[in-house]
Amino acid sequence: MAHARELNWLQRFVGVLSLSDRAIISVSGDDAREWLQGQLTNQVEGVEPGGSVYAFVLSLKGRILADVYALVREDDVLLDVPAAQVSALLERFDRYIIMEDVDLELCDDLRVITAQGPGASEVAEGGWPADRLGVGGRQWVVSSAELESELERLIARSRELGGGWVSDQAWNHAHVVRGRPRFGVDFGEWTYPQESGLNPIAVSFNKGCYIGQETVVMLENRGKAPKVLWRWAIESAEAPRAKAPITVADTVVGEITSAVPEHEGVSALGYLKRGFETEGPEGFAIDGARARALGPVEQGPGVRPSPR
Repeated sequence: MAHARELNWLQRFVGVLSLSDRAIISVSGDDAREWLQGQLTNQVEGVEPGGSVYAFVLSLKGRILADVYALVREDDVLLDVPAAQVSALLERFDRYIIMEDVDLELCDDLRVITAQGPGASEVAEGGWPADRLGVGGRQWVVSSAELESELERLIARSRELGGGWVSDQAWNHAHVVRGRPRFGVDFGEWTYPQESGLNPIAVSFNKGCYIGQETVVMLENRGKAPKVLWRWAIESAEAPRAKAPITVADTVVGEITSAVPEHEGVSALGYLKRGFETEGPEGFAIDGARARALGPVEQGPGVRPSPR
């Protein structure tokens, strides 16, 4: 199987790569922490410098505008966000700065390097915890000028720990295999937090108000998500396309978001409509191939709360 060695590093040792699809926004000012409490779905108060928080930024109606790693420093908080969402996020954030002492800055010159795997904490000092696959992780923010040299240094150290450099293709593959959805691929502006399966690590129900909270709380306490992201095993040699329908007896009950070939069959992530958790006598099918539902991603190996 392609990427087998790199997948093994990520799950058993450590893999290092630069996250070119992420960008950094700095939030500073006397009211930065308190203001962020009203913008992010997770708890920011009480997090010390060197700590991090994974969270969502939501629309007023509770849809996911972006996933965020809030990286706390002494004088500001760095928001690691999807690069494709930067403009929308800056506009959204600016709209909710009223009288607060808060400054936003897109740090064009900063890049993100991450180490993922059980040995991630041994790669280098500094940085912030950032477990992106449920196996342990750490990340660093460096300037563009330092990127190549820092990447080489961290890769060299990861080799000493039994791992090495991980390609983007292997990284994407690992997200499917581990059952850890990606923003813009498996969830996004079309989903509520409960649908993504990431509530256990991205949403706090013990904090003050934030934008979009009303919808999230109502969905949690008074109803159920109309669809939920599940992990799938497909009896096929070829991975189905994104949006391939999931069916039961010719009835469409969901759709695939991402899929990758494995040694035997295909691993995939895909949404299952509420009410079809039991497949019935004919079972599930995806693109004409038999498929087995492995459970919601929320209960899978890739969604594991980690210490800050």
